[in-house]
Amino acid sequence: MYEQIFRNLPGNPDWQGSFYGRLTEYGDWNIVEFWKLHLDLVEAARSEAHHGAVSRELALAVATLYAKVSSLILAHYNVNDVFLINNLSPDQLLAFTERFEHAMLGVFSGEVIAESSYDLPSPLIAVS
Repeated sequence: MYEQIFRNLPGNPDWQGSFYGRLTEYGDWNIVEFWKLHLDLVEAARSEAHHGAVSRELALAVATLYAKVSSLILAHYNVNDVFLINNLSPDQLLAFTERFEHAMLGVFSGEVIAESSYDLPSPLIAVS
């Protein structure tokens, strides 16, 4: 369950080629892999809302991933850091960051914002 979330954690045997793996290694915001991860986060938000509590394992995975990706986004904007996300415009990075943050927070809140609310809809989720 939540294969994409756990795949994106360093140490996972399938980490290579994952969204976070590509971002860390190459500064590449892999859009296809991002949407797979995003869908897993949205599905976790919907599923965990019914359980009333997020498992410790899932919470740690989501918090870890959020911290690591956020650190890279901050590094991208730091003029004293060499790390750059090289394949998105500033507007695209902002839009993807918004989607990432909302999906991450949704796991804990159980809230999934309607796709129609975004300028950048997911190709994997029907617009509602």
